[in-house]
Amino acid sequence: MIPAIDKLPRVQLGFYPTPLTDARHLSAEIGGPRIFIKRDDLSGLALGGNKARKLEFILAEAKRRGATALVSTASAQSNFCLQTAAAGRRLGMKSSFVLFKGVHNETQGNLLLQNILGSSVEILETADMSLVHGSFISDKLDAVAEELKAKGETPYVIKHSLPELAAILGVVGWVTAAEELNQQFEQLGIEPDYVVLANGGGGTQAGLELGARYLNARWKVVGIPVLNRDEAARKAVADQATAASDFLGMGISMSPDEVEIHDDYLGEGYGIPTPGCLDAIRTMAQTEAIFLCPVYTGKGLAGLIDLSKKGRFSSSDTVVFVHTGGIPALFAYNKEVAR
Repeated sequence: MIPAIDKLPRVQLGFYPTPLTDARHLSAEIGGPRIFIKRDDLSGLALGGNKARKLEFILAEAKRRGATALVSTASAQSNFCLQTAAAGRRLGMKSSFVLFKGVHNETQGNLLLQNILGSSVEILETADMSLVHGSFISDKLDAVAEELKAKGETPYVIKHSLPELAAILGVVGWVTAAEELNQQFEQLGIEPDYVVLANGGGGTQAGLELGARYLNARWKVVGIPVLNRDEAARKAVADQATAASDFLGMGISMSPDEVEIHDDYLGEGYGIPTPGCLDAIRTMAQTEAIFLCPVYTGKGLAGLIDLSKKGRFSSSDTVVFVHTGGIPALFAYNKEVAR
């Protein structure tokens, strides 16, 4: 892989490679394309998810700095924060989170698991996730860090915005996944045309985009946003990919126009399931016995299914759907999901 990545500190949190499975029944149900599922929900950290790859680099940096506590933010049912807390416990670190209240902030789903892990959780009254990149939340995280310092802890604050190192290291985790995918494609004797995934903050797609370009891969990455609309989503991916490239010395620059995004499946906003999302969750479960989440992967698959019906993916194409995890959120959304 990239020499610069091999030189970075890294801790092992996941079990790789995660499986790549042939979803024949799902493909037949929607009339093509041929679909494979990249099972990062089986990454092995806190019920799985795509964040484990990112945290291997982020928490290695925290460990290098002597951290005893982790501080971060996201929504109340955040899979990132759950995996951060679990990884922290594995490395002997406590976790404190300032969370946006979101749609569900009862002690269920990821918040129930945070409770079991003993995380310190403050839930804000606002659900406006656009604030995750602003000074308001940055100041809140810094204040929590100062409180921890006063108690004798050495906190490491994980912020999601560029030019924060943690944001760049998160992208690096998914650059490595591109090579893993290529190796699996070769082993299975397949040549996928597209890799499709739900796009939140854009870091996972940025890593795959950067890795694919470095490897001269023939497959194209397609994102289905669950947080940002088209222009903002494309810019987030391009900016993060370029920043990670600069950090690694790869010499690759990406513009928003090079990023493929389809934002028709976001619905009313982050964390609010659409009818298509809920249908996709049941379709995946009843064809492949695989569970998706109502925040990310349900909307991602809804996009894949609808784009197939519209002809963006033909019946002769081979498409890989990245299952990024988030399954615990199903239980918090039981009223929306159950029929």
